[in-house]
Amino acid sequence: LRPSGKYYHKLKLNLMARLILPTLALMPSLLGVILSCCSNVNTLFLSLAAISNGHEVEAFVNIRNNDVVSKQTKRNLLLLASATSSSKSTMPDFSGGFDSDRIDALAKRGIFEAKLMQGDVGVLGDNNNIKKKKTKKKKTKGPSTAIVARTLNKEGVIKLDGILSASTAAMLREEILERRNSAYDAISSGDEDWRKYFADVLLKRNRCDLLLPFEGNKSLQMALHEILISSNKLTSLIQTTVGDDATLYELSSLISEPGSPRQPVHPDNPYQEHSPLYTVFIALQDITEPMGPTIFLPRTNTASAHAKYNDVSGRDAFLESSPSVAALLNAGDASLFDSRSMHCGGANDEREGSTRVLLYMSFRNPRATEPIGNVGSVLPSVKKMTIKELRSKLTAIFQDDEAGDATLTTSGANDEIQLSAEKGDALAQLQLGISYYVGDNGLEVNHSEAIRWFELAAAQGNAHAQFNLGCCHSLGVGVPQPNVERAIQLFQLAAEQDYPGAKEAYDEASEQQKSELQSP
Repeated sequence: LRPSGKYYHKLKLNLMARLILPTLALMPSLLGVILSCCSNVNTLFLSLAAISNGHEVEAFVNIRNNDVVSKQTKRNLLLLASATSSSKSTMPDFSGGFDSDRIDALAKRGIFEAKLMQGDVGVLGDNNNIKKKKTKKKKTKGPSTAIVARTLNKEGVIKLDGILSASTAAMLREEILERRNSAYDAISSGDEDWRKYFADVLLKRNRCDLLLPFEGNKSLQMALHEILISSNKLTSLIQTTVGDDATLYELSSLISEPGSPRQPVHPDNPYQEHSPLYTVFIALQDITEPMGPTIFLPRTNTASAHAKYNDVSGRDAFLESSPSVAALLNAGDASLFDSRSMHCGGANDEREGSTRVLLYMSFRNPRATEPIGNVGSVLPSVKKMTIKELRSKLTAIFQDDEAGDATLTTSGANDEIQLSAEKGDALAQLQLGISYYVGDNGLEVNHSEAIRWFELAAAQGNAHAQFNLGCCHSLGVGVPQPNVERAIQLFQLAAEQDYPGAKEAYDEASEQQKSELQSP
């Protein structure tokens, strides 16, 4: 296994999350990590597979017959799976953007700043990025909302852990990538202007800002419910920092593919006394360093920091001397920042990176009366709502008709997904199948139920469900016995839709069938 390349892993585990062939830029020590998480490993072998981005052949790992996997391991496998879903759609020409005549110069500036600031980059959320010996600690309650809000005002950026579940993040990520691909196709056909679907993000080379509809978008609504109601961390902070009258100003997603350049450092808004916006970036998959995490410069939401930044002659010295942190987030974690804070999107490495998807929202501070200075990334169809109104709307959407309760429990959310699934929504069927398979969102592991929902979604042509079902039949999970012939059929259907890893799985299953037929 070469340490410089992407590793293409196929994890055949009886309790495998999302059941796909993950492609990740990982260190060779990943093998040891996987083996330490698993038990009863009977077979480990290496073979070759072509990876979805068209790079050269990489490592192919297969672990069979694993009987005991912890819930944390299942979650990790889900994240490995979600991190590899990518797109084969061609990015259209975003001509006429605000930076279209300066892209090369801005990209060069980003590279220069990366070298300038490479000295001491910390990790967002680490305790002052000081490495300490690991010691056992008693579980204690986290800091109060008031303390966290003060930290946000002082540092300009904070990390919020686990405000979205891994399975919901994975489902929303897939829906966003499918929506983006459809938008690319519409624009490339010449029928649509790109501004109908995308905002004008800085440095659009392999990077886009996809606007998200709210009405009728069940995956997004489910995610927002978890973020703003079930978790309540973000809501409490916005209410404490801004108030119940904070208004939804942006609702969108940032997507960067391998090859997207590092942006120059910038604030989203010029300095004014009160922060005009608070923005939250939610990771929809684990974000590793090669994927180009967002880089933040803490304590740059001040008048003095902006004065130094605006002094072009002294900007390089200011950036070189300013500490920075990288938002290396797990799926479902978030960074919440003051829009006056300096930051930039990192470079997604062309060879070792992978598709990075962020869901993001911004909330307008009504006490900031000066002009914001930027147009919000939001579709015209998304109505302006206060955070209180948005929470009420989400509660009403998911509220059980009989219970009439004002809040939504996890089982209530699952009831809504199940209702959508029973009405024939393929994405809801897929999500329900994944939840049953890994035991997520309050559901117990039930492979038979997972198979049932995968079957229904696959019958509607959902490539992800077809792939999952193929893996189940290949492994004999949730079915009476392995059925390689059926697995081949399903992998072929998924491969015809360019689902990542399906072609490789089809080839392997075909070889397995041929080998079995030749055996005496």
